[in-house]
This record gives sequence, structure tokens and C-alpha cells, in this order.
Amino acid sequence: MNRLAIISNPKSHRNLRGSALKPDLPKCPFFIGLAEPETQAELLAALTRFKQQGAEIIAVNGGDGTLRDVLTALWRIDPAWRPALSLIPGGKTNLAAYDVGCVAHGPGGLQQILDAASQNRLDRYRVSRAVLDITRSDDPGQVICGMFFGAGAFSAATELARREANALGLYHGLAVAWTIGSMLARNLFSRGGDATPMILTTEAGRVLEGDQFILLATSSQRLLMGLKPFWGDNTGAIRYTAIAGPPAGLARALLPILRGRPKPWMPDAGYHSGSADRLDLQLASPFTVDGELFDPGPSGRIEISAHRRFDFVHP
Repeated sequence: MNRLAIISNPKSHRNLRGSALKPDLPKCPFFIGLAEPETQAELLAALTRFKQQGAEIIAVNGGDGTLRDVLTALWRIDPAWRPALSLIPGGKTNLAAYDVGCVAHGPGGLQQILDAASQNRLDRYRVSRAVLDITRSDDPGQVICGMFFGAGAFSAATELARREANALGLYHGLAVAWTIGSMLARNLFSRGGDATPMILTTEAGRVLEGDQFILLATSSQRLLMGLKPFWGDNTGAIRYTAIAGPPAGLARALLPILRGRPKPWMPDAGYHSGSADRLDLQLASPFTVDGELFDPGPSGRIEISAHRRFDFVHP
């Protein structure tokens, strides 16, 4: 029987709105315990304790940011420790939960997990995903682990989503649509458009150098609302798309981008997409990992690798 532990983020969107998990939990061999850490130190301590107690499955109640923090903490405790993860979607977008599958949100989802674990069927559905390990050369000991990386206009769009979309009560797929629409509209109707200097290299060689409008990279295989903004080679664990800035012909390229079906003119206009197992990136502006902004450091050199895989399970 798989030993189960639960990490619940009391600050996640749905938990703040009254869907927090209840403390009435079973006392049985398969259930180790529930932790509600509010700081990174508390999260590290809880996961360290769960590892010592032999946790084989960790349920995560929160959004993409909570999953990012858990994956990062697991790396810091022991990069070789790979417990299976089960998601209770409690955030504002829950991109990872949409990709890998999940239970219901809140106490209902918790009960689904506990019932399934007691019957030894919590891993009835199991998918494997690579995790992005993001290392800044100026701070190599502080790896950031997540599923979705963005730079350029996407970083500004992340801030926009926080300030505007969520203020309007838009979450999940609607927030994603609002963010993308606002980002593109700002560039369609501005004179110059967004552009950020970048150099991108993969194990196959240099991919691009110069001003870029946006760079997206993910190890996820499904995005909300059926978006498929990647094309070309897909043999690598990391799918990426970059658009030169200011973006040329963005209005007529928009639908082909979102469908992953580029037009013949697009590569020459600076629309690039492909896959790799490692990206080496240099940039001078903040980047995002699963919805949070990070500074690239003085050198701006970042390595994104995807050599570690985790299993995600749900009943």
C-alpha cells in the first residue's frame, strides 16, 4: 500500500476562498500526515520529515506555484528522490493539473485521494512528465524547478494577469485568454512592440540571437483551452517557441501560432519552435516559472534542463 503525505498551501486561491482542507484526517498505516507550510523553510522541513517517514505519494493542494515550490524543495532535499505526485487544483490557473490529471478541488478532492489511497488505487492513472530544472550561473546552488518557463513579453503578461485579469474575477482558462489577448493587443497597436535581447542555444547549437518578443518553454504536453503554440521537432523533453521582436506580421501569425501550424513565411520572419533536452539562455530581463517572476542575475546566463521525470497519479 502506497504511503501518502499531503502538502496544502493555505495561501492558494481556492483555499483563501473557503476550500481549505479540513483537519479531520484518518489514522491509518497508508496516511503519514498533512502539512500546511507558509514559508519555504517550513515546506523543506515538512518534505524532509515525509521522506524520513517513507512517503511514496505526495498530494499537492495548490496551484502551479505550489507545485513549483514542492518540486524545488524536493530537488534541494535530494535530487534523486522522486515520489509520485497527486494534484488537488487550488490555484488560479492550474496548468499542470490540466496537463497531468487531477481530482476535484478542496475537501472533495482530498476525500477522493484518501478513499483511493485506502483502496490502493490512487495510482490508477499514472503519467510521467519531465521537470524543468532552471539554474542561474550566478547562483548555481539555487535551482528552480517547474513546468512552464516564459521570458520577454510573457513576463510582463504575467504581471498583467495578476493585476488585471484576477482583479476582474478571471481565473483558469479565462485568465490565460485575457493575458494572451492583452499581451498581443498591446503589441499589435503599439509602434515599436516589445523586444528583449536573448541568445538561445540547445545541444544542437545556437538557435537564435537578437531581440525577441517572447520565449516560451515547457515540459507539459497539454495546455488550457486547447492551445498548441509549439511545432517542429518534438523529440526533446522541452518544447520551446520564440518570436523575434518587434514581431512581424503578428496579426496573421496569431492563429497559426496558437494551433501549432506555422505558415511557410513565418520562419524567415523570426518565428522559431522546436524541442531539446537542454536550453542555454542569456537574457537581461526577468523570467517567469509557473507564474512567478525571477531575476536572471548579473550575467543573465540560465540553463534549463529536463533530465528528471516525475510520475503524476490520480484515481
